[in-house]
Amino acid sequence: MLSISRKDLYGEIWSVGMTKAAKKIDIPYDKLKKACVDHDIPLPTQSYWSKLYMGNEKPSQPELPKAEDNVVITIKKAKKQQVKLAPKKIVKSTKQKEKQESSPLKTSHGKLSEQEKSYFSYFKQDENRLIGIYNNLKINKTLSSKPHKVIVGYRKKTQFYREDQLRIKSASGEIFPEVLPFIDSLFKALEKAGAKIVTKYEETEIILKDKYTITLNFKLPCRKINLSPKDERYSTYHTFEYETKGTINVEIGYKLYWRNWGRSEKNINQTKRMSTEDLLRKVFVYIFSLPEIIDEREKEYIIQEKQRLKEEEKRLILQENRDNEYTKTKQLINNSLNYFYSKLVQEYVTTEMEKDSEEYRWAMEKANWIRDSEKHPDDLLNNADKTLMLRYENK
Repeated sequence: MLSISRKDLYGEIWSVGMTKAAKKIDIPYDKLKKACVDHDIPLPTQSYWSKLYMGNEKPSQPELPKAEDNVVITIKKAKKQQVKLAPKKIVKSTKQKEKQESSPLKTSHGKLSEQEKSYFSYFKQDENRLIGIYNNLKINKTLSSKPHKVIVGYRKKTQFYREDQLRIKSASGEIFPEVLPFIDSLFKALEKAGAKIVTKYEETEIILKDKYTITLNFKLPCRKINLSPKDERYSTYHTFEYETKGTINVEIGYKLYWRNWGRSEKNINQTKRMSTEDLLRKVFVYIFSLPEIIDEREKEYIIQEKQRLKEEEKRLILQENRDNEYTKTKQLINNSLNYFYSKLVQEYVTTEMEKDSEEYRWAMEKANWIRDSEKHPDDLLNNADKTLMLRYENK
């Protein structure tokens, strides 16, 4: 059992926060929160810590109601693990367990694996420099006195929705202290590696070697908290809030020059067993693994494009040959019909008309015009008239 005055408990949670206070006094988080609510102790919100961390001005802290009422609060402590029953064995097994749990993180903190080295060796001239930057990756507990210019712009909090500035997506609208040092360290490391940072309203672009465009989106997963009617923040239209989980998710993709609107994406999510430094190393390595993938995609695209152009050229040649054949065949049919109708008219004129008459001569001229209107043009009629008369287009 823990006995602590109401005033001291208030001071503890507002100095270090609920989570750290629970660990410090060895009390389960939910029991600590219930004790505060039951004894009318105001709880610090995520926005309070976020504003405090931004450092523009110290946010207002609510006063303790009835501060003179110095009631002693009794809370049950967390159950201790049975470590003391067999100190040697259990301590040993605990260390082994911690070793096993931390083993996945050793890859990121220790030496580069062969696969990770291959990503950096893809940039032959910069391989050693990139490995050096990777080995020196670290995150300060607090934001440096000279943060990256993108962070400076973000902290001003003056950006509009579509303004080209850093975006950190969070349903709660708040960030926790570790986020900005993480982004600051990542951007500075990338610039040391020769990359350019370009912030846009929908994402952040990393330009490598003026050739590769990598996209980043920073997301803070949140949990939904239902408010009870007793809560001061509760109303008919405000029954729940979002609270950040304290982890960072980074969405990484890349753009292709022939398809700027499309990108391939991968989410690198920070787990409970992954520190922000582990996440930083993982993101840094993955960014430098993408150029080789982009080049492979480009080679595939070039091969496909060459094949497409060949097929298109063949299709155009085939279409041209077909059109020529169609035109020649159509002309042949038209000439044949013209010849047929011309012969038909001549036979009729020879049989039915007198040779020395004016009508005979006129009819023979028309027969010649039907056969070939270019060689025997008519003063009044044209090819359109002939087509309409013979109607062989429809036939």
